[in-house]
Amino acid sequence: MPKILAASSAIPPHRLDQSFARREMARLCEGQPHLERLIPVFDRTGVDTRHLVHEPEWYLESRSFEERNEEYAAKALELAQKAVRACLVESGTTTDEIDHIFVVTTTGLTTPSLDALLASCLGLRANVRRSPLFGLGCAGGAGALIRACDVLSARPTERALVVSVELGSLIFSKQAQTPTDLVGVALFGDGAAAVLLGGDDVAGDGIRIAHTRTHLFKDSRHLMGWRFTDDGMRLVLSRDIPSLVGTRVAPVVHDFLSDAGLSFTNIKHHILHPGGAKVMATYRSAFGLSDEALSIARECMRQFGNLSSAAVLVMLSNLVASGVPQTGDTGLMLALGPGFAAEMLAIVW
Repeated sequence: MPKILAASSAIPPHRLDQSFARREMARLCEGQPHLERLIPVFDRTGVDTRHLVHEPEWYLESRSFEERNEEYAAKALELAQKAVRACLVESGTTTDEIDHIFVVTTTGLTTPSLDALLASCLGLRANVRRSPLFGLGCAGGAGALIRACDVLSARPTERALVVSVELGSLIFSKQAQTPTDLVGVALFGDGAAAVLLGGDDVAGDGIRIAHTRTHLFKDSRHLMGWRFTDDGMRLVLSRDIPSLVGTRVAPVVHDFLSDAGLSFTNIKHHILHPGGAKVMATYRSAFGLSDEALSIARECMRQFGNLSSAAVLVMLSNLVASGVPQTGDTGLMLALGPGFAAEMLAIVW
């Protein structure tokens, strides 16, 4: 049972109010009825504000995919470093004590990969084991925790860093002209998070990872992902996702909890990737959850928007910082992403 020793987040400084995003998108969509009719979606996302790596006005200028991706490489490295340094300070860990680093992202491209760039900037050991993870999308933060847990189960004296950084704002292009593109503008924000894990023999208290599972659903690859175009990435996001959560994801999650000796009745803390308003409504109906149980996800969505893979790690960091969890409390982390896939962890304080 590897343990989570510390968790930190890094949110960029530039605030975007949803009212500004709505107004500017309405202006950009003038004369396009198929997009104009969707502007009210900005009022139904549950998002009040988001934080971006640039001032909101920066995004109103036309920029090539090359320019946006170069900004991604620079800003992602900067934000990820901030999250990691805070995590190491919180745990009292030095960089030469890190044995593994898992870096997950889906909103930009860079080679050498971010894990290599981070290892150099942070001064990690030359023999640190690096695992870059791309394409897990919104499930990536939870998925990286599971993969780090697998490694530490076999190496109980070692420590692993899990880092997620997502800059969804840099996907935006004024050439994007589909309803799904507009929905993406209404939902996604920028952020990073870092989590330090230790094996059983590493000193210190932590949140135990008691049980994990990954589930890849058949015949669902069309539901979520990216299309890669000469102008960059284009969001793929099916309106069928809430239905699938209710009919196919829910039984898998119930089975996972049963195998872990748990049920929703004795889960104290629900760290559920927020997705969007319809997905959260489905969580409530399919899992029988109260508004209080969904409060962590809703608050994350309200303050930061959809942070993709970083969302569940930011929620975990904020929950730990709140001081609310007590010894013996149980938690469920659930994130859904392209594939279509679910990543699940049962945790114990």
